[in-house]
Amino acid sequence: MIKMADATWFKRLVFNSALKIGKIRADHVMNFESLGLFHRGLFFIAWFTVFRKLKKRLGFENIRVAISGAAPISKDVLRFFQSIGMNLIEGYGQTEGTGITTLSPEAKTKLGTVGIALKGVDIKIAEDGEILVRSPAVFKGYYKSDKATAETIIDDWLYTGDVGEIDVDGFLKITDRKKDIIVTAGGKNITPQYIENKLKASVYINDSVVIGDRRKFLSCLIMIDEDNVVKFAQDNKIQFSTYKDLTGDEQVISLIDREVKKVNETLARVENIRKFTLLPKRLYEEDGEVTPTMKIKRKFVNEAFKDLIEAMY
Repeated sequence: MIKMADATWFKRLVFNSALKIGKIRADHVMNFESLGLFHRGLFFIAWFTVFRKLKKRLGFENIRVAISGAAPISKDVLRFFQSIGMNLIEGYGQTEGTGITTLSPEAKTKLGTVGIALKGVDIKIAEDGEILVRSPAVFKGYYKSDKATAETIIDDWLYTGDVGEIDVDGFLKITDRKKDIIVTAGGKNITPQYIENKLKASVYINDSVVIGDRRKFLSCLIMIDEDNVVKFAQDNKIQFSTYKDLTGDEQVISLIDREVKKVNETLARVENIRKFTLLPKRLYEEDGEVTPTMKIKRKFVNEAFKDLIEAMY
């Protein structure tokens, strides 16, 4: 997307037109609707002229189906890959359930869900919204930790710690981690991952942590996408020598502010990000700030950057 912004007007026109056609197809596919002959013809043209080459350049030309897991993925990312003709679907599970628990059927992907339960797996939603799983794959318990085991497995049901819902078609939707749900000073329940995923859909934002538990409004710590922000700085002749210089530049802050405002327009007022701060350093696994799969450790970041958080309030 960044490279296309610098392309000739004709290439931009062709690419954007193809993407619009692709999104129409993706919306039909992900809502179990058949695509008319006219749009099928248009998509074939878009695929032949644009998407076929794009998939080859990305190294995806031989992929029949791709599966996303580990953390919730932005709906916009799913829609984009479906738009270019790559069948990206979601799966869900955890180590305590021996890996995968649900998966979208290959020919039936529903946007915003992680699929249906695999054969032999039972799923139900507790009164507080927590997802419970029962199957032969659920583990026996934590090693030398009877207390943790008793809290996690109750009456053969695995208490996952995730909050979600099951729709009328049996598709599971994950809303957030139970322990991460924010309750504002006004008593509103906010699911931060939903907002964070929308922010991460920006090409300039790599990750984010929404703050607001027992606060009057929501704020956010944002980690920039370094490659794309560096390119923005170079294009706009912004001088910087360190990562901290880059995140402290007024033009960069204004860039991210525009991205945050775009996301706010899609959210309820109570979910709006009123203030944000760009993290002035890269986050490293060695420092305990991210997991091996590069997911931000919310609790650690809240403690490590508490001064930046308090400054926003």
